[in-house]
Amino acid sequence: MKKLSFFLFLFTIFIVGCREKVTEIHPEKSTVPIINVKDYGAIGDGKHDDTKAIKKALAAGNDIYFPEGTYLITDSLEVSKKKLQGAGMEHSVFYSTANAPILKIIGGKSDIRNLGFQYEGWDQRDFEKRNAIQFEDQIANSIFENLNFVSVYRGFYIAEGAVNFAFSVNMRNIYIFYYAKNAIHLVPPSGGNTGSVIENVYTSNGLRYQRYEQDVVPFVFERASEMTLIQLNAEWANIEKAFQFDYCFNVVVISPHIEGNNLRQNNSTFFDINDSNVKIIGGRAYDNEIEADSSVFTLKWYSDVSVDTFNLDSNEEKQGSLKLLYGENLEKSRLDLTRLETDHSVLLENSNLLNKNGIPVLTRLNDKSFFDGMGVQSFSSLPKPTEEWRGKMILIETPLGDEVYLCKLRNGKYEWVEVFN
Repeated sequence: MKKLSFFLFLFTIFIVGCREKVTEIHPEKSTVPIINVKDYGAIGDGKHDDTKAIKKALAAGNDIYFPEGTYLITDSLEVSKKKLQGAGMEHSVFYSTANAPILKIIGGKSDIRNLGFQYEGWDQRDFEKRNAIQFEDQIANSIFENLNFVSVYRGFYIAEGAVNFAFSVNMRNIYIFYYAKNAIHLVPPSGGNTGSVIENVYTSNGLRYQRYEQDVVPFVFERASEMTLIQLNAEWANIEKAFQFDYCFNVVVISPHIEGNNLRQNNSTFFDINDSNVKIIGGRAYDNEIEADSSVFTLKWYSDVSVDTFNLDSNEEKQGSLKLLYGENLEKSRLDLTRLETDHSVLLENSNLLNKNGIPVLTRLNDKSFFDGMGVQSFSSLPKPTEEWRGKMILIETPLGDEVYLCKLRNGKYEWVEVFN
């Protein structure tokens, strides 16, 4: 007992000693002045032109605050290495009457948050320069968060005619209503976009029978690499495509949602993938009306697409049909699709679409493999025997029963040889 009491005494001394050595850290207050645009003459009543006042505020510092109000502007505002923050996406709103971008981002390390963007009028189809936020430089290490767009030609856009691109850019919690062309259009004139994360984007053009008449493409990405797209929603619009990927490399799309759209043009599609490497994880296409022959996936040239877990349900074929896969200029494209669930059973049939080398584009559909071994059951004839087919077997269903063929190299030529007969 004495030993235990002595030990507790030493332990208490140790704890007290440690406490005496603890150094309290008090963070210094920020020395960066916050610029309130109303201190520079901005009114924020939606009637007085606040353009000059806001430009003065932008020139005065780097941390700009927009109190609650509607800020009428008649010209673009140039932003470089600045933080712009409002009182909320529906409370601090830029209202523009100009046929020009609201914000021109001309430098990296920008931080834009809690703001709204709106143009005069409802239909912006005749105002192609009304791209609310336009990148006009090499925009790197920038954040765009909690933003609301209403009545725009495009929400985000990379300007043409210079070496402009997006590098390590984060976009989060973005809402885009009534857009005439695209919600997000990131196509660099040269170079490429890389290392960016875009998450929780909601787009809508109104109700099914009360919306923009124009067909739109909500999301367009070109020459993107190492990009992650999380919970992008293409909803309630007339669409030509929901997602368009051109010359993209290692792009991951997590839980895309496509709902309430009308597909009215032949060869419309949910995913248009051209010469790109794309991985899709999860997602759903729900309650879309198919008014022309359309597809879930369109693949072109050398596209490698992997899809794991996707739901297709309640999509109504009105004046056109919906098929799983459509291809153009196919070289070595492939689609690997697992855990597809649908209430439209015809989509589960092999599309019988072949590359130029005779290999099926749809390499896997749930538990069926159409590339290695057995399983190509919907072929009516054998593809051309090539090196790619060497050692592979194909099973073909015929009225007289199953026929199985093996591709072999014999006397310097590839040929199909029937086996198990």
